[in-house]
Amino acid sequence: MTPICKSRALLSRVVMFVLPLVFALTTTQATAETDQKISSVDLFEAVNDGKIEVKLVVKNGEEARIITRNKTQQPLTIEIPEAFAAVPVLAQNQGGGGGALGNFNVPPEKVVKRDVGFICLEHGKPNPRSTMEYEIKPVENITTDERVIELLRQFGSGKLKHASAQAAAWHLANNMSWQELAAKHRRSLSGTKSPYFTLTTLRQAAEIVLRVTRAAQEKQENASGPNDSLAD
Repeated sequence: MTPICKSRALLSRVVMFVLPLVFALTTTQATAETDQKISSVDLFEAVNDGKIEVKLVVKNGEEARIITRNKTQQPLTIEIPEAFAAVPVLAQNQGGGGGALGNFNVPPEKVVKRDVGFICLEHGKPNPRSTMEYEIKPVENITTDERVIELLRQFGSGKLKHASAQAAAWHLANNMSWQELAAKHRRSLSGTKSPYFTLTTLRQAAEIVLRVTRAAQEKQENASGPNDSLAD
């Protein structure tokens, strides 16, 4: 057999050996990728099912952080509720709520942190600090007022500024009048006082109240459905 024929025969044997190996590796990779398909789960359902652990850190009266640990060996997409409650472990501290725009992914057995906005809902109690312990709960744990829930939804979606949303929240959740909110002040470290809310902020808050009230009424009407019965 000539050297050229020997080379061709050797090449044929190599190809016959390598092709099945490549096919097997490709199949294994495709199976692994299928097994790693990301599952989408509701945050509270995933907690109840033991798939994730969640800790809520309320930094201050404006910001909070959701810390999520994936306890499974599969990647998860966490669906954050449009509105949620931040319930203090110690009842004397001020509770609140928030919302978030979009979901986030958590790799297998990893921890991911997600920053979200926060609104105080219990005026008169101590303002939140990062040293206070909070738990994230369904929004009904802090309020059943559909106007407040709608406010948290709109705030979480990024439609509202924090200051005007906070004024509207205290007006709705704690029955604070616009006069009381206008008279509220904050004190600096030097001891000087300044208005907690500007007049522009309060005007925006009043518009928010009208908007969320209308949205809550429309939702209630849609939930009731059309009345098919004829009045006598």
